[in-house]
Amino acid sequence: MPQVRKRKQVFAEINITPLTDVCLVLLIIFMVTATFLTQSAGLNVDLPKAASAHQLPARNVELTVTRDGGVYVDGSPVRKPDLPGVLAAKLQATSLKAVVIKADADVPYRHVADAMDAACLLGAEITLAADLQARVQAGQ
Repeated sequence: MPQVRKRKQVFAEINITPLTDVCLVLLIIFMVTATFLTQSAGLNVDLPKAASAHQLPARNVELTVTRDGGVYVDGSPVRKPDLPGVLAAKLQATSLKAVVIKADADVPYRHVADAMDAACLLGAEITLAADLQARVQAGQ
């Protein structure tokens, strides 16, 4: 009598554990990278405090005025006479025509007014940046 050999079943499962590990590592890398990209290009500006501050979308043009009166557009230094041209080019490149002005708390008001004037003349929506402070309750 001839012997009948049994066929071995083919193991057709895919182990997704390594795939999940790789995906989680990539997610962590992207989260850390995004955190560094959203910081304002290494400019240390001491923003004033406001209880009504809230997070803004990242598509805005960022105009920074430093304590010494220096002006930066999206982290790049700009001379004051060149500011309207640089702002116009940046605003044309974004879908949202908004400028966030980040001015140091100790900046003379005339520097902030000059920055606001340049953005306003281009028809941009202006937002002043501030750090969130704890709301102070009355009587404390």
